[in-house]
Amino acid sequence: MSTAKPLWAGQEEGRWFTRIEVTTMLNGAMLALPLHVVTGRGTGPTFGIITNTHGDEFLPTTAIRRLIAELDTAKLKGRLAIVSVANPLATAAFGRLSPEQHGRTDLHEVYPGSPRGNATQMIAAAITENIIHHADAFIDFHSGGSGGRLQARADYSAKADGEVKRRSLELARAFGMPFVHENDLSGTAAHHANTRGIPAFNPEMGGSYLGPENTQLYAGQAIDGLRRVMTALGMLDGTVKPPRQLHFGLKSRREIRPRHSGYLVSHFERPDDLGKLIEGGIKLGEIVDLYSYEVLEELTAPCDGYLFFSRYCGVVGAGTQAFAVAEAATSQWLD
Repeated sequence: MSTAKPLWAGQEEGRWFTRIEVTTMLNGAMLALPLHVVTGRGTGPTFGIITNTHGDEFLPTTAIRRLIAELDTAKLKGRLAIVSVANPLATAAFGRLSPEQHGRTDLHEVYPGSPRGNATQMIAAAITENIIHHADAFIDFHSGGSGGRLQARADYSAKADGEVKRRSLELARAFGMPFVHENDLSGTAAHHANTRGIPAFNPEMGGSYLGPENTQLYAGQAIDGLRRVMTALGMLDGTVKPPRQLHFGLKSRREIRPRHSGYLVSHFERPDDLGKLIEGGIKLGEIVDLYSYEVLEELTAPCDGYLFFSRYCGVVGAGTQAFAVAEAATSQWLD
């Protein structure tokens, strides 16, 4: 925890909004981060949340808008501190990265950032100073973006130590996704939180342009997951029992990436497809040349595994992750 007072110091029960100023841009506007704070009537932990680290991942922030509106502060202990658009530059461009001409431009890779770095690093530094260092628990909420990604898991850092790793896994499980992934989160906000002794994880769920039914499905799961984590933190009354989940590490992660660019005809593009046990050799999809209509290659499962990452039909570039399975032989069920 930081020794400096947080921006919300002295705020009483209720909802409060402000902006964290980062730097002046060349168009004369102030680059600023939106901060929403919901303070409960009772004392409790501070739960820090950021969304739109990648600018094309809108589902989490739209779900959190509903959560903020629905919360009864009389029953809330502690507070939520939410940056609803962590990377305004990427969001304005509807892209994964900041549209800068120099330096590292993926906000997901530059923490704890630097006030003397490029704009992306300045954003990370502002989030670090104003949110992470004042949080008792933290999540960086992701979803599938414009590329049609389909996923439903919670990632926690493989490099976390001891108690903070145990606690991060506990909260990741409480979120309630079918997969829990011990992942390499180097350079991320969650990993930096862990180095400060703060439990943290990254939900990865839903996506953009999913249609009304799937959007409502994932938004509901997002809100339910956040409420479950808040309950596990003691911010809401009740108890949480994680569902049966598949736990897998980096060695169990098997990615399927096409050698050719083209149109992906996906055979697994429904939310219910995630979690299916896929036999090695099963065709997951195929890459079609939009010019000649030739099938350039078939994408098959490299082993028996559980599908945890898929895509809707659409264009993909060579080397892009199209599918991924958690190898059945080296993954573990958690009850």
